[in-house]
Amino acid sequence: MTLTSFEYVTMRLRKLFQSLLALSSVLLFAGCDNTKQDPFAGYAPNYIYAVGHHALQNGHWAAALDAYHSLDSQYPFDPYTQKGDLDSIYADYQNNDPALALTEAARYIKIYPTDVAGVAYSYYMMGVVNFDDGRGFLQRYFPYQMSQHNAHNYVIAYNNFNTLLTNYPNSPYSADARRRMIYINNVLAQFNMNVANFSYQQEAYVAAANRAINVILTYPTSPVTEDALEMMIQCYEKLGLTDLTASTRQVLELNFPEARQARS
Repeated sequence: MTLTSFEYVTMRLRKLFQSLLALSSVLLFAGCDNTKQDPFAGYAPNYIYAVGHHALQNGHWAAALDAYHSLDSQYPFDPYTQKGDLDSIYADYQNNDPALALTEAARYIKIYPTDVAGVAYSYYMMGVVNFDDGRGFLQRYFPYQMSQHNAHNYVIAYNNFNTLLTNYPNSPYSADARRRMIYINNVLAQFNMNVANFSYQQEAYVAAANRAINVILTYPTSPVTEDALEMMIQCYEKLGLTDLTASTRQVLELNFPEARQARS
């Protein structure tokens, strides 16, 4: 079959276009590969860790993580990689990546369960991350009413700290964990009282009373215990439950004598 001049030129242009397209793909992938090259490839693990740790100490979180990731990639079973894995938790936390920090901490506990100090630190950092709740710079460094925030993360943080204190009571992080637990206890109690007050304003007296009861049973040492008893009395009065009103008032006056004096 004989090709016309037009068909021949069209065929050659099509082949040329296909060749250029293939060449562009090769160059594109080559460019992507260059961006993914490990700047620490071939370096000794002690050197890579030293670079990462120096970056960590100077607040260069991303640079530190680059070094630690290189250790994981090149030397997955090296002692310096273990050190880097532990440092990565704090680096991710400071790099405003709380989800990754939690993942790194859980991973460390799973991979190095016999490292008592490292596992204790991992639980502590999990508690710290959940305590901060990934709230960002402004809410972390300026006054903020935590009792107005989602309480779920504080419950998780409390459990993280409680695991630390239960399993590693002599850890250097235990004292701070204990202080944070007391604070969380008070915050959660206040959170429940906030919900109780809102329910009371909406005339949902049963819900308000139940929230107040939860404060008494779950957070008996919190500063809002007296407020919870007062809320129960108000709800029972609204519901016409005279016996419960009287018995709750008796509990209030027995535990908080100044309440009786205030009514005298």
